[in-house]
Amino acid sequence: MKELVVWVIHTPAGAIGLVAAVVALFVMKGGNIHRKAGNWFTVSMSIMLISGFTAAYLKESTDDMFLSAVVLYTVFTAWLTVKHRKNETGFMEYAALVWIVVFAIAAFFVSAGWRGVNVPSVYLYWGGFAIFCSIGDARNLYQSGLSGIQRIIRHVWRIGFSLIWALLAFTDKIVKMQGSNVKEMPIEQVFYIVGIPTMLVLIVILYWIVNILFFSRKKFANYY
Repeated sequence: MKELVVWVIHTPAGAIGLVAAVVALFVMKGGNIHRKAGNWFTVSMSIMLISGFTAAYLKESTDDMFLSAVVLYTVFTAWLTVKHRKNETGFMEYAALVWIVVFAIAAFFVSAGWRGVNVPSVYLYWGGFAIFCSIGDARNLYQSGLSGIQRIIRHVWRIGFSLIWALLAFTDKIVKMQGSNVKEMPIEQVFYIVGIPTMLVLIVILYWIVNILFFSRKKFANYY
């Protein structure tokens, strides 16, 4: 059952999500194609992550369940940020805040040894990341929705975080299709197969953040 979920649902959905992300990155921002590509990315990534969580549950992998949950949250909130108009929030923002707070509590419990995992200290990172996100969500709700540059940056960094993990998952599946395993590969091969693509995505995301903050503030500040 787990293999069926991974190869029939999880992997194809992730591939569609990556294609949609590439389209969204290189078309006019805020345009009709960009928005449609963003919707495709959100839907396909959600399917990928929910199926990934299901597969992780079936193989009793706490690490993968947590990863799926947090990336699903960042995908959802990135989409939600631009789904609503500026200075607008709703029930889903409150649901997202509860989601990430529960995630943070669970991560800290796991790091304290509540459930046996390979690297408990990693969950301290996830817990800290979740607190960081929850502060941003609380601020967004307190201000009844962000506007201008703050709103766009919130969208971009959350999409970027989600995209990096989607790419890592995709490269992992490619390696497994070739009968290998990333954990067993020499560090040089891991760098070329995983490191370089991830760095390229990170550079593109950082480019857009810098561009928005310092070179196109007026343009992006007026996005509705």
